[in-house]
Amino acid sequence: MMKFIASSLDAAKAKARRALGENAVIIATRNLPSGDVEVSASDRPAPAVPVEPATPGFADETRHAIAEARARPAAGARLNETLEQRFAEDALARLRGELTRSRPPAPQLDLSDRIAQGMSDLLRPHGIGEALLAALVDGARGARIEDDLYRMEAAFASVFTFAPIRFSGAAPLMLVGPTGAGKTSSAARLAARAIAQGQSAFIMTADAARAGAVEQLKTYSDALGADYYIVETPFDVDQALKARAPTGAILLDTPGVSPFDPGDVAALRSFQEACRAEPVLVLPASGDAAEFRDWAQAFREFGVRRVIVTKFDASKRVGAALDAVHAAGLGLAHFSETPFISDGLIDANADFLARRLLASRPGRIA
Repeated sequence: MMKFIASSLDAAKAKARRALGENAVIIATRNLPSGDVEVSASDRPAPAVPVEPATPGFADETRHAIAEARARPAAGARLNETLEQRFAEDALARLRGELTRSRPPAPQLDLSDRIAQGMSDLLRPHGIGEALLAALVDGARGARIEDDLYRMEAAFASVFTFAPIRFSGAAPLMLVGPTGAGKTSSAARLAARAIAQGQSAFIMTADAARAGAVEQLKTYSDALGADYYIVETPFDVDQALKARAPTGAILLDTPGVSPFDPGDVAALRSFQEACRAEPVLVLPASGDAAEFRDWAQAFREFGVRRVIVTKFDASKRVGAALDAVHAAGLGLAHFSETPFISDGLIDANADFLARRLLASRPGRIA
């Protein structure tokens, strides 16, 4: 079953027919507080997931039929579970061991060194931690030109891996991270980027429970001229991909969940398995540095290998996200420094970081 939202019932039904074909069966309709209409539809003659009868004592064969229906999907271990449902399993044993071990002390910088002192003066106000600062100082020594900008660029190029996203229908992307990090807007920006490159974009969101999430996605999708899909369960994801067989940018926006809760992690894993997606962490540029490091470490255990850093335009001190990426050994994919979706995302690179940190020095007036 898939859900479609539009400004009228006819428009929502039209979306369902485009996605599922002329044989689409309307399962239910619902008026949303925004004034839009939500249509639940299936390409099967009955709901894809039978509802268990509420009355006790129903026949064993009925129980057996329901169990078979629930076990039918091949992708994802728990395709019929909602994201909020908790599982008893502990998926974080390795992570707990990593986080509870005492961290080695950060290397001490010799600030009598001219380069070290200069880099320290430039980077500490941004909240750059000691370990990252030490690595950047080492990298700055390789600069061929005696200039702050060139030293900074050489430092970032030596410390970070830059891995911008290249779209492929064989590699769906699942955006994960804390609530408010900018996952939904990042999904829209990635879609805009794909469309600008002449590719298609297929957007799904499992974040419909968040206040205003549906309205936000509708606004973005209407501006891009793209359809969007509300997927409440991993089974919905599996069905959407089978129905459309999309190419280009395939994007799944997820709710903010705790990477330290086994239930949240297990449920998120089911969504990932449903679309065989690469998880990409979305972090705002500024925040609690220690918390960000733990988040990055947790999502590395989940399988994240690269990060989109958002809200450069709203942050003066940007060291927290960079510290987290460095501590977890992740790659930088993109930066966002504008509120405008059409401007998309900047490919992560050392030159941008160097200019951004030099142009905005906390505590100074331009």
